[in-house]
Amino acid sequence: MAKKDKDKKEEPEAPVDFMSRIGARSEPPAPPPPPPTPEAPPPRLDAPLPPRRADMRPTPAPEPAPEERSAAIPSPRTPPGPGEADLVVTPLPTPDDWHRFELALRSVRGVGQLRTEYYRHGVLKVRVSYTGGERLAQLLRGGVPGYRVRVIGEDRSTLQILVASEGDERRPG
Repeated sequence: MAKKDKDKKEEPEAPVDFMSRIGARSEPPAPPPPPPTPEAPPPRLDAPLPPRRADMRPTPAPEPAPEERSAAIPSPRTPPGPGEADLVVTPLPTPDDWHRFELALRSVRGVGQLRTEYYRHGVLKVRVSYTGGERLAQLLRGGVPGYRVRVIGEDRSTLQILVASEGDERRPG
């Protein structure tokens, strides 16, 4: 025997439990916890319709108290005055077309001041002041230089027109 073995003989070795190291214990496992109690499922969107009979219907929730309404927000735009009309023009696809049409409209006899309300997506809305015995629709049908005008709608204060420049029919595409 070697000298080292003599020193170790004094204490006997304890048996090593390899089963506990790898997770295989001899004790029975604890029972799993009981599953949670299920809550009421959310209402289905494809469920059948509620009954039609009044005695079988659930009572509806009470209506909330109506809120107090405040005054309407004043609009900065006003209706056209006497001798004025709103003119809605389409199609004017580019701002250059819009500018050219306004210049041509200024040269129509009886048309005075023009005030642009908006230009969006090829639609122009202009407040036009005019003087003359005939209606503005008749003035515009008579001709806007360089444009063919077709009136598509008219009421007391608004005129809607379709325009095409006379050069459009010569353009390909």
